[in-house]
Amino acid sequence: MSDKTLIVGAGLAGTLMAWECIKRDKDVELWDNQTQSASRVAAGMFNPVSFKRLVEVWDAEENMSFLHSTYSELEEFLGIKILHYKPILRVFPHEQYKILWQKRLNDNHPVSKWLSDVKTPEEVPGDVIADSGFGLIEKAGWVNLPLLLDSMKAYLSEKGKFKVASWSHGDEVNFDRVIDCRGVGCTEDLAQFNLQIKSDHGEVLTVRTLSGVPELSDMCVNRVKWLLPRGDGSYRLGATYAWDREVSEPSPEGLQELTSAIKPVLTPSAFNSLQVDLHESGFRPASKDRRPYAGALLNGTYTLSGLGTRGVLIGPRTAHQLACYIFECKQLPSEVNTNRY
Repeated sequence: MSDKTLIVGAGLAGTLMAWECIKRDKDVELWDNQTQSASRVAAGMFNPVSFKRLVEVWDAEENMSFLHSTYSELEEFLGIKILHYKPILRVFPHEQYKILWQKRLNDNHPVSKWLSDVKTPEEVPGDVIADSGFGLIEKAGWVNLPLLLDSMKAYLSEKGKFKVASWSHGDEVNFDRVIDCRGVGCTEDLAQFNLQIKSDHGEVLTVRTLSGVPELSDMCVNRVKWLLPRGDGSYRLGATYAWDREVSEPSPEGLQELTSAIKPVLTPSAFNSLQVDLHESGFRPASKDRRPYAGALLNGTYTLSGLGTRGVLIGPRTAHQLACYIFECKQLPSEVNTNRY
């Protein structure tokens, strides 16, 4: 007897769910209406530390473990290189932050496993300014999301399992189940299940140094914003956050916010050498409580949505949990289960 699964939405959530189905040798089809996906704009960064309060992010160790195994499996399966470990150089914004960093280390705080020793201003790479010192997060990096999404789409297209199509709740399709992974595209449909998706608008720049100017630090530099080297001479500079936008488009205000924020942590020669190659924007799908939505909805439909700003980190584990729930009847953690609302 056939057992067919339809996944709607070919962003990160849909791609991860497709992979969970493929691993289980399930008959899966992926549909996408090919509107702009936030996953294609995102820098794809992952970081186990929340810098605002200097604590671990939610379930950091477990999510980091799933991140490594899942993206490594996808690299081998699709024959691509998408997982890049890249230390984060966290510039201390002031002396009090340096004291807090040292206190986390002295107290053996849970976050301390991810933190380097405090570094002095004299140890900073030549193109970075860190007057109050800095610290490193070694186990951080980025995932090449456009390459991942394109490769999964190509794999499924070759098998006749990718389709440019739209779907909404209530539409009748010839599948045993539907998994809704449309991101902000499912906002109205999920609202009927009391699941709120907020559109977090973000803007990101792709920049590079002018010809003849040495490249910047090989680490991701973070203070208010972040500057991520991509390994090809280009850098991603981001990101902005706004909740009051109805249309996603790059703005002069976003450009000014990003460049102004990175200027204080680069030497004048390094900052003045930057040129903007690309200015992009998108809506991140954020849940009400900043935890993803995973679980059953109605009449054989499920959802994986609301991955938000940390989707690259929390997506693999949550997709695995949802697949285990659907195909192996395992219980979903209450933190992500849609029935919490």
